[in-house]
Amino acid sequence: MIDNKEKYREICRQNSTIPLFLQYWWMEAACGPDWNVLLSYDNNGLLRGVFVYHYVKKFGQLLIVPATLTQYSGTFLFYPDNLTVESRYSFENETYNDLIWQIESLKPVFFELNFHYSQNYWQPFYWNGYSQTTRYTYRFEDISDIEVLLNGMSHRKRQKPLAKAKEGFELRMDMTPSAFYDSYSAQLRSKGQKISYSKETFLSIHKAASERGQGQIFSMYDKSDGSHAVSLFVVWDSHSAYNLVIYIDEAYRSSGASTLIICEVVKYLSAKTECYDFEGSMIKGVALKNQSFGAVLTPFSQISRISNPILKVWRAFKR
Repeated sequence: MIDNKEKYREICRQNSTIPLFLQYWWMEAACGPDWNVLLSYDNNGLLRGVFVYHYVKKFGQLLIVPATLTQYSGTFLFYPDNLTVESRYSFENETYNDLIWQIESLKPVFFELNFHYSQNYWQPFYWNGYSQTTRYTYRFEDISDIEVLLNGMSHRKRQKPLAKAKEGFELRMDMTPSAFYDSYSAQLRSKGQKISYSKETFLSIHKAASERGQGQIFSMYDKSDGSHAVSLFVVWDSHSAYNLVIYIDEAYRSSGASTLIICEVVKYLSAKTECYDFEGSMIKGVALKNQSFGAVLTPFSQISRISNPILKVWRAFKR
């Protein structure tokens, strides 16, 4: 009997509208064996929706949590054509109720996932005891014309820093994933911090994305002495690119190099995809920087439910 993962592999092969982070190949690279998918079919055997999730097991208990470097997971629905408003609600309610019933059958003691911004109807989860928190990312919704994007940037960002950076830095695409990870880890250690994911996982994601022509490391170097200034790992599909990991050498934090690399990367990707997602943060400084690019504020839902009282206290403390 074919299991859900194998069915989902074929579903992804046939459906490019499934967002990148929910794709079979991505989940394999980011999670290894620790992921699965629930499938919802209508009475005629047609696929209505999927629920893609990463999990961990602690003391025999199931926790459904975000995967490493994976901005979104959870539900994705396949809407029939020509639905009326009423029939759309009916379709969504039936599909979500089925998926939620399947989730409940897994008996997770902890559930917390960020849903893709296209999945903006979460009321059936609320009816079943789940909570929702609105979070935000920032996106360029159309990257086909870089000049339009430059004109949308803040005046301060477009002025001398960017012009000076163009003269002082060169873009390269030859940094190895191992060097990227090691350099970023070393930078965090120098600040008393620790990278939150393993080198093995990062290399797995990079390998899978680059082999598919859907991932690249970009770096800016100082033309005067060859010093490294900033590096960025980006992944993409035909709909959107994602600013997955970026790190900046402290000496170049105010040099304009980080703005320049975003501009050059977006220009490079303009023929490959439609949008650019900054993978926005709720951290004030990061959000303000994304705003200065003129990127569009885009809400998405974090859906959660915790049944274990100890985990409830732990989650409240982390917040």
